[in-house]
Amino acid sequence: MARPKHHKAKPSRQAKQPQPKKRGGKQQNDVSELRGQLDALGLKIIQVTADGNCFFRALADQLDGDEDEHEKYRNMVVQFIKNNREQFEPFVEDEVPFEEYCRSMGEDGTWAGHVELQAASLVTHSNICIHRNMSPRWYIRNFDKLEARMIHLSYHDGEHYNSVRSKDDSCAGPAREIVIKGDAAVSANTNQPKATARKSKDEGRRAVVKAGSGCEDAAKVEQALQQMGGDVDAAVEILLTEQRLLDGTVADEPQCEKSEHPVDETCKLDSSGNGVEISCQRNSLQKDEKKISRNKACPCGSKKKYKSCCGAVAGKSSARFPVNQTVDYGKSRKDRKQARKVSSAATNTILSDGGPPDMGSLCI
Repeated sequence: MARPKHHKAKPSRQAKQPQPKKRGGKQQNDVSELRGQLDALGLKIIQVTADGNCFFRALADQLDGDEDEHEKYRNMVVQFIKNNREQFEPFVEDEVPFEEYCRSMGEDGTWAGHVELQAASLVTHSNICIHRNMSPRWYIRNFDKLEARMIHLSYHDGEHYNSVRSKDDSCAGPAREIVIKGDAAVSANTNQPKATARKSKDEGRRAVVKAGSGCEDAAKVEQALQQMGGDVDAAVEILLTEQRLLDGTVADEPQCEKSEHPVDETCKLDSSGNGVEISCQRNSLQKDEKKISRNKACPCGSKKKYKSCCGAVAGKSSARFPVNQTVDYGKSRKDRKQARKVSSAATNTILSDGGPPDMGSLCI
């Protein structure tokens, strides 16, 4: 008979005790890099103890000047969450009951999350700015900037908070007010950043159209962009087409309507580079009573109806045309398009260069 197998008793599983994370070189590097980034803004990092209470310690340093008051602010935040359950419960993890979540968050060493950030802002009647390495600043705005103070924190490697103060702050007592000029216009209204982005984009389009077409008339450029639905290439093309029509009209008018419409025209030619700059002033002495019927023969002698001949050109060129433009003569259409692309690239480079190395800010 086969011998029965002897089953060894399985050791009972013991709950793993959470081990505190050691602050390794990666986090220290993050702090060093962010310190250099903040130095350009006239700010400095005030490091607090990394024991799971870092958010509340940084909060206590900002408001009381003493990180050891962290327990007071933890209790304030947790109690506020409990009192406003309907506001915060939807953002608590599904697997964790609300009561259990609050009990755990009230214990010493429990890490704070996004819920606690919002609750801390509301219970202390403060807005919060979070500085991160090589990233835009996060703003939590629940109050008008004139009626509430701004708490400045730094966030490192997704696991540690520190306090941020101005470089001339003695750190004796609550943090001094910090004003970052580039963020003065940041608002809780999400429509404002979108409007600012649209305005910046529109200005860039207008600059590209001006460079590509040579048209310096801002109203004319804006009109062309609106007609073309914001298409930069199409707007440049329509402005260049109008310029070519103007050139053709100036050449044809002495032959077609010289006797009926005397024109006093003064032109100045200024050669520079590959182009010729033309500046013209034209005083038309047309008489309303001598209008030509569109269905009659054209006076130019082409034996065509006026509407199909000179009348068509006059109709297309009836709009005002920009002057003081630079036009490249003797170049093919392909060469002119290539020149416009180079101008567009140069304009984009000019718009993107020259700014400070600041990463900007976001309102969340």
